Amino acid sequence: MNKPLILGGGITLAALSIAPYFIGNGVEDTVKSTIDAINEQVIYKADIVSYDKGWFSTSATIDIAVNVDAIMSAQQVSGSEIPTTENPTVTLTFNANHGPIYFGNGMGVGRIKYIVAVDGKALREDVIWDESKALYSNEGVIGLLGGVNFQDEIPAFTFTSDEDGTTVNFSGYNGEATSQGEKVLYKSESQTLSAAVDGASIDVSAMSIETSYSGNFATALAGELFDSAMTMKIAEIAVSGVEVQGDISVNDITFVADTKVNSQANTANVYVEYAVGQVSGPEMDASDMVLGVAVNNIDADFMRAYQKFSNESMLMSPDEVPEKMMAFVEENLLSQLKAEPEINITKLTASLPEGSFSANANTKLVGISALPGTMEDIGYWVSHLLADASVTADKAFAESVMSGYMVGQIMANPQADSMTAEEIQAAADQQAPMMIQSFVQQGLIKATEQGYETTLTLKDGNADVNGTAIPLPFAPQ
Repeated sequence: MNKPLILGGGITLAALSIAPYFIGNGVEDTVKSTIDAINEQVIYKADIVSYDKGWFSTSATIDIAVNVDAIMSAQQVSGSEIPTTENPTVTLTFNANHGPIYFGNGMGVGRIKYIVAVDGKALREDVIWDESKALYSNEGVIGLLGGVNFQDEIPAFTFTSDEDGTTVNFSGYNGEATSQGEKVLYKSESQTLSAAVDGASIDVSAMSIETSYSGNFATALAGELFDSAMTMKIAEIAVSGVEVQGDISVNDITFVADTKVNSQANTANVYVEYAVGQVSGPEMDASDMVLGVAVNNIDADFMRAYQKFSNESMLMSPDEVPEKMMAFVEENLLSQLKAEPEINITKLTASLPEGSFSANANTKLVGISALPGTMEDIGYWVSHLLADASVTADKAFAESVMSGYMVGQIMANPQADSMTAEEIQAAADQQAPMMIQSFVQQGLIKATEQGYETTLTLKDGNADVNGTAIPLPFAPQ
């Protein structure tokens, strides 16, 4: 008989037998470090109610409470105004089978197969959902090399309040995550959410999320920056039965968030975009609305410090906050300013019945090596500010905006007290084109074939509009 083969087989069996125990230790370390990360956040309190670790499996029960006092303190609301007497608490159950070959609920190869669930049984008096399901569940496998694959679910439910007649109907939520290299890709969807009270209702349809990220829950709580990209879409939000506003419909809603980290520079760039395809209502009609904002060169050390201060400030009295905030700024802001931060409006567009417009703006602080003597020194900030912006608008839209401005000017004149609203509007409409032409002659607005445009630049404390120098009263001397 081949003794080396027998010996090698014995070593392999021993390794497979011992490995689950050490993997179980790793599970315990991960659970405890996650609890610690949650407890570093002032508004949460996590406690391990029970923890049972076996050779091949682990189970735990964890309570996570929301610190209402801390939240109300942050909002400067007195505790006496809060109707509740205890902090809302969610109980999580955690069950895991250890690999590298796991058994139990199914069988496979991997480091850990786990299930995290919130049974939500305390809510069943008012909320109805499938008796066989938890209110939330997350089931997945962590692979031998650390990649994670999971599915999570919130089942369809109905909520009814006997006190005020509120009803909520939710079609359910399903998500799925898969690992691709160092990133996790996650997709989820939900078909409908509707709520009604006092004759008013809101209906949300076709919600979906697609995201990829390279961080984890603990690093996110700690305020760490990591590469991520997320797109959330909602087909429609419809509001009806609201007497003041009337029925409103918002269609094709998109929210985008993208974070890219430069580890060498210790900075990150964050881009967010809001887009709405169509808004319809009694007093509104708009389409193709987009707002994109890029915040670049965010210093990672500053973000960590800010996260820490943000948590600590929730326990401060309102009187303490201004002084503590100033101390935080003096200690940490310079590192962020040296990174030369940028805040750019990359897109701002909309189409209205009066016409359409688009705009963009870029701002950047440069060359700062020390904080000013006083943070209110406008001249100091202007001397370090680089900025450029442009706005284009249809002729009809520009005249509509100018007409609205002229209405305010006319109404500020005491002689307009005897004029009707129709007469004021007619006078404003008549004066608007003349005012625009006056601005064109001054070089503040440029006429184009489609309408009007304006560009502005600011550098070294000097500003110009369409190439014409504009003196600034607060420019550095």
